[in-house]
Amino acid sequence: MTGQLHPLIEHIGQRITCSLHDADLSLTTPLVVAYSGGVDSSVLLQAIVDLREVHDFPIHAVHVHHGLSDNADNWARHCELQCRLNDVTFHLHHVNVDLGARKSLEAEARKARYQVLLGVCREVGGALLLGQHAEDQLETVLLQLKRGAGPQGLSGMGEAQHREGVLVLRPMLAAEKSEIIQFARQYPIQWVEDESNSLNSFDRNFLRNEIIPQLTARWPKLTKTVRRSAQLCAEQTEQVNETARSYLREIERNSEQLNGQKLNALSASWRAAVIRAWFVAHRQLVPSKAQLDEILAMLNAKPDATPEVVFQWGKVARFQGDLYWVKPPFADAEPCMQLSANSVHELPWLDGSVHIALSSEKAHSNIVLRTNMRSLKVKPSTSAVSKPLKDWFKIWQVPRWERDGVLSYLCG
Repeated sequence: MTGQLHPLIEHIGQRITCSLHDADLSLTTPLVVAYSGGVDSSVLLQAIVDLREVHDFPIHAVHVHHGLSDNADNWARHCELQCRLNDVTFHLHHVNVDLGARKSLEAEARKARYQVLLGVCREVGGALLLGQHAEDQLETVLLQLKRGAGPQGLSGMGEAQHREGVLVLRPMLAAEKSEIIQFARQYPIQWVEDESNSLNSFDRNFLRNEIIPQLTARWPKLTKTVRRSAQLCAEQTEQVNETARSYLREIERNSEQLNGQKLNALSASWRAAVIRAWFVAHRQLVPSKAQLDEILAMLNAKPDATPEVVFQWGKVARFQGDLYWVKPPFADAEPCMQLSANSVHELPWLDGSVHIALSSEKAHSNIVLRTNMRSLKVKPSTSAVSKPLKDWFKIWQVPRWERDGVLSYLCG
């Protein structure tokens, strides 16, 4: 970066350059700024606009309209105007926030916002830039302490992380809020104020407005020392995760099945780390401690038991001592289907199809496919005896959840 740039802009540029390089991405990768119109995202957007003179990358600004404030329309118009003035591609997305019972407004708004931001990034092939700063990191660590988080939670927010296949960058994470405000006033930059920031009913606002000012007044270096602690926790977490991934590779029979005996041979802490690594490998949120305890308890269940722990994406189940990653079927199995000969019939619950071919004299026979007829006696070509299908399932060690929808009866 040239010496003519403001130190904050130069710092932002250096962090973005390093992060793109580490991720093997070009410096001309489109940059997608999460642009709320507040001071943090406004300073970040202005910095990117100035940096465009050095690196000719496309800039996109995404404003998410939550519809939760009477001023939301005004904020959207402000953001669109600033983008027009700076020749930045503007994206406006309206979202509906789930305000149902037992729902956290903060969490639901954040979830809806990320869905939009990541969607735009995938659409344009860009990296996502967030305007979070040092005090935001302090808030995050304090909230994680309140929740009883371990080293991974206390790592706070990463400067560069992948989320659902998108590179997410926080190039201002080391910048103090006072630096950002000072820059915005000197530039000058216009921004909007969200009146909800004064509502201490939200945990982050309570910390930001009531607690952190007292902490930093007594310990002025607190944001820096907490950032250092978060970095140390992140380093330790990565070392643990690397070892856990190594154990996972040894324990996996395949990506959907873990060797229960090998897993149980590990210490309790490493068993938990391997399960977390398994979830990360499947791009799912790691289980809570209660869910993790349930999963690990399945390893010592009765031999003939088939316990399971259910999640939104599916379930983890135990069968024959092993743990299985079980996704729900694509569709419910049809109990009965009329088929015609010499044609392909789709079987969505098996994610496949079946083709029926008959001899010419039976070409017009009525063909019926039935499922879940477990009492039907069958004689496999490799066997000398007939047994009910349910008995063959046990002999073949077919997991219970794979027995539904099997094509168990075909007649003409």
